[in-house]
Amino acid sequence: MRFLWPFSRKQESEEDLPILPGYAAGARDAVAPARTRPEFPSFRASALDRPLERKRERREITQARFAIMNMFTPTQPVTDRASFAGRLGMLGKLISSIEGQRSHVVLYGERGIGKTSLLHVLTDVARESSYIVSYATCGVSSDFSETFRAVLEDVPLLFHRGVAPNAGEAESGGSLAERLPAGKFGARELADLCSEIVGTRVIIILDEYDRLTDSSFRQAVAELMKNLSDRAARVQIVIAGVAPDLQELLGYAPSIRRNIIGLPMPRLQESEIQEMIAIGEASAGVRFDPKFGHLVSLLALGSPYLARLLCHHAGIEALDQGRLTVDVSHLRGALDTVITEAEGRMSPRTVADMQRFRSGSYPQLFTAIGEASRSADGWFTIDEVAALLPDSAGGAAHVQSELQSLGSMLGLETEVEDGEQRFRFRDDSLPIYLWLLIARDRLNSGKLETAFPERADPGKTVPAVSRA
Repeated sequence: MRFLWPFSRKQESEEDLPILPGYAAGARDAVAPARTRPEFPSFRASALDRPLERKRERREITQARFAIMNMFTPTQPVTDRASFAGRLGMLGKLISSIEGQRSHVVLYGERGIGKTSLLHVLTDVARESSYIVSYATCGVSSDFSETFRAVLEDVPLLFHRGVAPNAGEAESGGSLAERLPAGKFGARELADLCSEIVGTRVIIILDEYDRLTDSSFRQAVAELMKNLSDRAARVQIVIAGVAPDLQELLGYAPSIRRNIIGLPMPRLQESEIQEMIAIGEASAGVRFDPKFGHLVSLLALGSPYLARLLCHHAGIEALDQGRLTVDVSHLRGALDTVITEAEGRMSPRTVADMQRFRSGSYPQLFTAIGEASRSADGWFTIDEVAALLPDSAGGAAHVQSELQSLGSMLGLETEVEDGEQRFRFRDDSLPIYLWLLIARDRLNSGKLETAFPERADPGKTVPAVSRA
């Protein structure tokens, strides 16, 4: 018995050779068709922040992609006033508190609400008016002496009352830090030195203040602010951090209440999100569908971080398709990406628990908790959850029983305030994650706007925004 190739390497004649796909009959030495290789991933712009032309992409798409990446930067604060959308009222209050009242300021609010972006723009505006601004980011291991020694290195020694302009130490570029005691020092020594500043004004920004764990640091800062005010020093401190109220961020310090102004950072209004999108359109040369901005404002819950993140992913998805118009289909894809990224930052067990809670016997309770936990501070009550459930769900007593049994799996903490029990997720990223899961279902089913009936008509709530 004789076997033909490919079962046997030996062939009786050329006619025995099979005709392979891609070969013409009779063309035995033809070359097999080349396989199309996927495009190799590469950077879209150089390290000089210049867009790179790509062979398979139109120039306007490449330029728009670069502009979208620069405008909608969710993981970095806004540092350019040209990209700063909304918050002009907050910036005005901040400037008025510093300039008009010569007060120290405490800026507080939710995570991702835009505090750091506001401080960067304040820094830019203040330096334009010849203020000296020293920006410090606090951490869990921050030391008072080290932090403020670095701060005073930004203040030229030229502005010390006791130093002549033509003195050698002033002309050599020395800083006020050189007049600090060696080693550790306290608020009183620092205030004494700052009260000698003349010829300029200094703003000290302490960002991420909530990360401080050293209570002595906080106490020293409170004492410093009081001493600076009592001596009419030309130095003011701006503190910013995550907190629901001023006292939680600053601590209990009644002696300095008249020396500070607390500014809560509110959530973005829809008009401000529309302004953000309009700036992105003008910068990138793309067009966002009119419905897009309204839906983003509903999804983002007033968070600049979420709004920029959704706009970024939706814009990039449209450009990847070679389109310069961003519509609701791209928003759906962006929401999928945001949820996937959120799950990548969570432990697999937490993701599994949330999925089990969502798809098990608690879908209505899942939605109600996700809705109730959207509050600014994350706290929600049993009655708030029960009010979001259908009448057949069993009422407040049933909700209380369920929350107590699910508390461990959901990572809930509880407290009693004014005689009422309330709950909050220990992981403050979970309320947003739950909301995004709920919002995706509603967006895909066309029911997102029913969660906000008072805002269902964007024409009634959003002033006209120029998109020129």
